[in-house]
Amino acid sequence: MAIAYLNGQWMPPSEAKVSVFDRGFMFGDGVYEVMPVYDGRIFTKAQHLVRLARSQAEIGLAPVMSAEAWSTLLDEAVEKSGEAQALIYIQVTRGAATERSHVYPDSPPTVLLTVTAFQPKTVAEIQPLKVETAEDIRWHRADIKVTSLIANGMIKNRALANGYDDAIMIRGDKVTEGTASNVFIVADGEIVTPPKSQWLLHGITRDEMIRVAVEAGLPLREADFGETQLRAASEIWLSSTGLELVPVGQVNDHRIGDGLPGPIWRQVFEGFQARKRLVD
Repeated sequence: MAIAYLNGQWMPPSEAKVSVFDRGFMFGDGVYEVMPVYDGRIFTKAQHLVRLARSQAEIGLAPVMSAEAWSTLLDEAVEKSGEAQALIYIQVTRGAATERSHVYPDSPPTVLLTVTAFQPKTVAEIQPLKVETAEDIRWHRADIKVTSLIANGMIKNRALANGYDDAIMIRGDKVTEGTASNVFIVADGEIVTPPKSQWLLHGITRDEMIRVAVEAGLPLREADFGETQLRAASEIWLSSTGLELVPVGQVNDHRIGDGLPGPIWRQVFEGFQARKRLVD
């Protein structure tokens, strides 16, 4: 069952409420993480907690608990939910202030954790996405996993309105990422993904896909590329916690390869399926 933890209390998610003066609501002043649960085990928990700590530090928000305390709390959340396949969402905001001001208040943070059921798609269920390219209009610190996602939402919903499933963003002449995912292409048999920078989220799932590909002996390079290389790719993939790894069959009006999931995508996807059952 779905369950929520809010500021020390367990409850159904429908009963979780925060102050209207919470800075997460007023300013999007908070950070978050999403991590998957497979067969009752939290996958890449340590990596997600490292990124959560980094996000808090980058926005000047003091740690609310140690990594060990977070780990214990997360395990307790999974146990209380009873879900074997789930997504855990963590959100930490700067808390509720007595007045609306850009100045950081001396207030206790708001800590929210939810667990909801999640069933990843199988190879047979996955269909290639149609995406459009879009100007990356977000702020200059996309590497911080903040709750302020209005630009991502604007770009995603414009793509949906235009008949696409999602968008791949481009800043200047460089591909950055999807609206909620990292981007991979296959060019001349080599996997290429943009290097980590301030312009894109340092995806935990991205790292896992890289690890799977390297361990399988597939050529892989972290390098910038633009829309021309995107259109010329034989395969394009998007990766995230919720998506895992999905192929892209069309970019704007251009078909990618034969429009079907490619053989290298399948190899990495299946390698990830094996890996996620073995690694905490």
